[in-house]
Amino acid sequence: MRGFAKLLKTIGLASLTLVGQSHERAASAPAPKDVSVPAPKGAALSTDYTVRVNGQDVAVYSAPVWYPDYVKPFGGPYSFASFDFDGRATVEITTAKPLDRAAVLPESRRIHPAVSGRTLSFTLSKPGPLSVEPEGKTGPLLLFANPPERGAPGPTDSKVRYYGPGVHEAGGIELHDGETLYLAAGAVVYGGVHASGRSIRIRGRGILDGGRWERFKGPGNQLLSLDRCENVSVEGIILKDSWSWVFGVTGSRNVRIQNVKVCSSRCENNDGIDIVNSSRVTITDSFIRSDDDCIATKGMGEQRGAPPYPPVEDLRVERCALWTDRAHVWRLGGESRASAMRRLTFRDIDVLHYTDPTCPLINIQPAEGMLMEDVRFERIRVHHEGQSQFIRLDPHPTAWAKSPTPGILRNVVFQDVSLDGQRDGQPGSIVVYGADAAHPIDGVVFRRVIRHGTKLQPDSEAIEVSGEVKNLRFE
Repeated sequence: MRGFAKLLKTIGLASLTLVGQSHERAASAPAPKDVSVPAPKGAALSTDYTVRVNGQDVAVYSAPVWYPDYVKPFGGPYSFASFDFDGRATVEITTAKPLDRAAVLPESRRIHPAVSGRTLSFTLSKPGPLSVEPEGKTGPLLLFANPPERGAPGPTDSKVRYYGPGVHEAGGIELHDGETLYLAAGAVVYGGVHASGRSIRIRGRGILDGGRWERFKGPGNQLLSLDRCENVSVEGIILKDSWSWVFGVTGSRNVRIQNVKVCSSRCENNDGIDIVNSSRVTITDSFIRSDDDCIATKGMGEQRGAPPYPPVEDLRVERCALWTDRAHVWRLGGESRASAMRRLTFRDIDVLHYTDPTCPLINIQPAEGMLMEDVRFERIRVHHEGQSQFIRLDPHPTAWAKSPTPGILRNVVFQDVSLDGQRDGQPGSIVVYGADAAHPIDGVVFRRVIRHGTKLQPDSEAIEVSGEVKNLRFE
């Protein structure tokens, strides 16, 4: 049978595994016709879209975007769906929304859907997150195409906290050394996770949902908190509607985050992933839609004891799609109670949307005497919508600083960064604002940075350089 499956793959036929199909079955034979996992009774489902993949129905969920008493951000409620596939997947999406101007983001995927009546269709040959947008940011369908799940644990496996298909009112979930939390496909788990220890695994294709709780009133500080952890992996799950930060990595080392989807934009302080005094963290093949900053690095070491506070170092983020409804996509620094922040790399990333005209897309702001160095942005593709600010390098204290001392910023590279889309008269400003001789910006390179088709040069419009800045280059 394995030989037959290999033959099918060789001649280009797809075997589809919708969420919940077992590893052994998916790996050894073409998927049977009835492998989809229905949404559990009581889950909030979308009435805007129906989705079929290779002829099989896929559950489509709905997500809110704001509390009734919160200032409404742009875009309104949206929908999302998730499925696994191996080989090729033909996706058919039916909606009452107009399809004459429908787009599929990120644009780097070069997906040009066919439209027939009320149905939009296209074929995928590789996994990854997509945003299907009949009306731009208003009410899109987020589509999470996953690789096949391998080696899923069973409900009777030792040291496994297993949540099968269905709705679970879990509340606070605590994880310790050697434990695994598994959210199966078709599981909606209302609760929050606090993990502290070594060799912890969090995985699956289910949903961890914080929507039962008002802002700051959930069963923990964050929807998912890795607190003083080491050797931890988080893979495959959907994090939905946190009451505060969605995913915090605090005082931890050796953390791998892969194919995690954040659908959380309903309240203020809804940061996507915050790396706090942590080292050797990788985030790959993931999606974030948040109200506040998508990715932030913070030093808040006083929460864990006396200085010297642990650094933030060796952070690598690759092959992700990011969307903020209100704040920055990246905010590095701001809170800078860390011994340093260094070796921060962001590579091959698509920014689908960023909304707030008062916030730069990338805000790098070490302060409180902290050194930040060796920061790289490579192959970053930004879908611009006329926002006035693009990049700001500003090592001055923020409102969240505990000290009035500026920071030091050195060795920052922006390489193959492009800003395309809607200009509206604004090219996207770049500000490089050094502090003083003791706290300079030193060694910034803009290499093949393109704004609306024009390569950035020293005399380009909307570039402001002031204060103590050394070794600034445009290449």
